[in-house]
Amino acid sequence: MQTRSSYSFGAGALLLAVICWGMAPVATRYLLSHLTPLQLILVRFTISSLLLLPTLLQLRNQHWSRRDIGLAILCGLLNSIGYNLIVAFGLNFIPASLAGILIATEPIWILLLSMRLTHERPHWSVWLGLALAAIGIGVGALMGDTTGISFTTTQLLGAGLTLLAAFMWSAYTILVRPLTTKYGARNCTGLTTLIGTLPLLVFYTPQLASHLLLFNAFGWLALLLLTVGSTVIATILWNYGVASMPGSQAGLFLYLVPLVSVAGGSLFLHEAITSGLLLSGVLILLGVCIAQTRQFRAQYTQHEPPLKRT
Repeated sequence: MQTRSSYSFGAGALLLAVICWGMAPVATRYLLSHLTPLQLILVRFTISSLLLLPTLLQLRNQHWSRRDIGLAILCGLLNSIGYNLIVAFGLNFIPASLAGILIATEPIWILLLSMRLTHERPHWSVWLGLALAAIGIGVGALMGDTTGISFTTTQLLGAGLTLLAAFMWSAYTILVRPLTTKYGARNCTGLTTLIGTLPLLVFYTPQLASHLLLFNAFGWLALLLLTVGSTVIATILWNYGVASMPGSQAGLFLYLVPLVSVAGGSLFLHEAITSGLLLSGVLILLGVCIAQTRQFRAQYTQHEPPLKRT
């Protein structure tokens, strides 16, 4: 049975996670003027692994089965190689508007994988919320700049890679859930992040160190916010949140990421917010809220629904 407090804390953790991820593009845009996408991913994961090393000391007191260790290795690779590395390549070939649409398929993949792997039976409110939020993403993308979208071989390759990355992150979300429930969000995040960092080290070059030495105070601040906020804290919060509710319901929170990004761009980069973006934001918020209403109502009843029903 899912307790009231576990759902409330889980929803709060997911909300904080998407806020961190939504604000990440502000720091990323600045850092990409000094580093390549691959270099930035390597630096992010390396620093994150170092920060999470103390949590690995607690693993000595835990007894991980071979199956769970194998699952942790898979999750680590899905996070670093499967999502971050593949999406870095994909984004080089497609415009941001198309990338936003493709990455926004993550909640749909999460719902489908939840039904297939954990046999969840989503409530109608989840389906309705998913549809409204997806429409909101589409409205925001189509009413934006679509002049760069075409069907060339290069863009099809980039679109395929980006869609594959969205699927990989969705698989990570579902597979990491039982590990987080059993071993804790911090321990699970620390181990999977370290595992995911190891294969990225092959991309290290001496030029990376020289680029980092040229960073000014703002560069290091942006890197700190991106690493600590987006990679470490947000991932721990996300892993905790997805363990507290069905994956199909948790995945809908990802629709809030572009909404936070737009707000952050307006607040810190003085980017304009159009009527299309406002309509998109309203639909996204409405969809996420509708998907959560049944769970919120359950907190005021004596008998709460089982975890595998949403």
